[in-house]
Amino acid sequence: IPDDEIITYRNCPPGLAKKDPPCVPPGLAQQGVTYSEWASYDQDRYDAIWVERRDEWLSSQAEVDPDPELLLLQSDQIATLFDLDPAPEGERYALIDGLPVLLDQKDYTSLLLVNQIADVPELVAGAPIAPTAALTQDELINLYRLPQLGDNENYAVVNGQLVRLNDPNYELLQMIRIARAVL
Repeated sequence: IPDDEIITYRNCPPGLAKKDPPCVPPGLAQQGVTYSEWASYDQDRYDAIWVERRDEWLSSQAEVDPDPELLLLQSDQIATLFDLDPAPEGERYALIDGLPVLLDQKDYTSLLLVNQIADVPELVAGAPIAPTAALTQDELINLYRLPQLGDNENYAVVNGQLVRLNDPNYELLQMIRIARAVL
């Protein structure tokens, strides 16, 4: 895959590709960030935005204990799926909308909390989730026969589990995906 396609894929989650402006997380779009601005950021800028959001969000979720047992796929399974080297000491892999990410402990805690407070929609019996597929909201709805989303709702696939999130939590999840992508 050409580098420019990987960068576009990494920085433009499928669930945000058809939003207006495209690819920009909803909270930043509401602040007036345009696609051109978003696409011009370098990795350091994405990282700074993510760390600021993460730390602010973690402090607001202090009363919730994260439960790693709620994630379906574990770090070593994700490494195997994508033929990745084992995660370095103190880090682990996760999978967000088909893209592997490498997380430190604070990132991982954020992912656990977002996953834990998300709704898990009921699926048709026996419908397998494709954890490595990057699908748009419409594709997720059609493929898994999901109900239409309400305002400020989004679907995502986290470590092999389909979840429904509100805009702020979906944005947090997509910021993890963009800032910590390993491809």
